[in-house]
Amino acid sequence: KYVADMVVGRYNAGHLIEAALAHSKYYGTDDLMEPILKYVDLLHKTFGPGLEQRHGYPGHPEIELALLRLFERTRDPRHLHLARYFIEERGNPTGQGGRHYFDVEADERGESPHDRLLYWPAERSYQYYQAHAPIVDQPTIEGHSVRAMYLLTAVADLVRLEGPKDNKPKRDALERLWSNMVDKKMYLTGGIGAQKQWEGFGIDYFLPSGSDEGGCYAETCAGIGVMMLAERLLQ
Repeated sequence: KYVADMVVGRYNAGHLIEAALAHSKYYGTDDLMEPILKYVDLLHKTFGPGLEQRHGYPGHPEIELALLRLFERTRDPRHLHLARYFIEERGNPTGQGGRHYFDVEADERGESPHDRLLYWPAERSYQYYQAHAPIVDQPTIEGHSVRAMYLLTAVADLVRLEGPKDNKPKRDALERLWSNMVDKKMYLTGGIGAQKQWEGFGIDYFLPSGSDEGGCYAETCAGIGVMMLAERLLQ
């Protein structure tokens, strides 16, 4: 239960960090920021490369974006380091004791390796969670489109903050995945995520014109994510 709560909590924590930043800017107080910083301290203590830490990351990227925004406000290097760790550790096949972190979590929840949710493309669908390979090694954009956009936006923010020269593999991955998306997996309207089943990307040029063909999903959240990513790339 603790692990499951932390997975959900890291996604929600990202939105709470965003809320705390907005609240502090608008009201000029730290009423929300103070408890959120304690929560981030707990996450920094719990997750990381250390022997006593969990070598994991959230099922749904979002906190990475928020941590980078928080770092720009606090200039606390721990916030930058945790965001970078979540980005770089995602997709590591041997991260936790020589195993994929999501396999370890699934075992702790008592799940069978053959359990399959209705919206997964396959058993243990790492690509749905953007965890099938490290971001720098992904040749094409796959999986759940909103997760992909949140993750890539965070990567672009990290490159922006640290500089493209120090992050060439990440910069190359951004350009490669962006090009695959806009050239082969995007509707003329700008919509992405044609595959209805997993709210995400299918094979190249799978862009049906109707939902009865299993496509044409193009979630609004994914469209917002495209704008977020494009804005960071422009920066």
